[in-house]
Amino acid sequence: MADDVPEMTAGLPALPPAIVGAFGGRWWNEGRAPLERLQLARTRVPLANGGGRRVVLVTGYLDGGDGSRPLVDWLRRAGYGVDVAKMRGNVGASSTGVERIEQTLHGGDQGPAILIGHSRGGQLARVAALRNPELVEQLITLGAPVRAHLPRNAVLRASVEVLRLIHQLPFGPTLDRQENTRYEADLFAPFDVDVAWTTIWSKSDGVVEWQTCLDDRARSIEVSTSHIGLIASVASFRAIASVLDRTRFGRDG
Repeated sequence: MADDVPEMTAGLPALPPAIVGAFGGRWWNEGRAPLERLQLARTRVPLANGGGRRVVLVTGYLDGGDGSRPLVDWLRRAGYGVDVAKMRGNVGASSTGVERIEQTLHGGDQGPAILIGHSRGGQLARVAALRNPELVEQLITLGAPVRAHLPRNAVLRASVEVLRLIHQLPFGPTLDRQENTRYEADLFAPFDVDVAWTTIWSKSDGVVEWQTCLDDRARSIEVSTSHIGLIASVASFRAIASVLDRTRFGRDG
């Protein structure tokens, strides 16, 4: 089943120039997302029985949970126990997001969990796994910009800066600058923990630059989807299945 899932193991490519990152995104590719979701609804993507293995899912920026519903349902039908970290749209401070992931990981009694994160959720999940390797069986990130803390896309960056400004207002939520600095340090720190990590990404991603999704400590799987499709498409589900089925008996490789 994994034969049609290409892998990349070469060195990391350089990020495009900042001006390209800000204005050069292929945003029109996101128009594919509704069709990708429709195709997924009409296609059975095989997944071996999970035998009750626990999955903690971390949704992306501005995703209130509806976007990840197909993934949650698919995993549960295959016998996985799925908990979705309560991120409230994943618009809060990065340090707060990691804390909520940690709370969810600690909330189970089934041992280490499979941690899956989409977009910013994958970025946060990488930090949570680095800090709590004993709680994470393996990490799967979907279109997660792990080589850039803040988005380089001009529109996304503007929305993030508005939220950061709100955190600085007297009546707004507080921002712990020390914890934010610690988060960024951990995001860019080498992933030197005993946690298998797979990054799934797409060159046709219209939101996140695919180069930011790569890490030299992660197994790399390229798919052809939109950014939104990385959480709900046939191609992405096949890639996720190839990872989960390979490790379902606690073995990697």
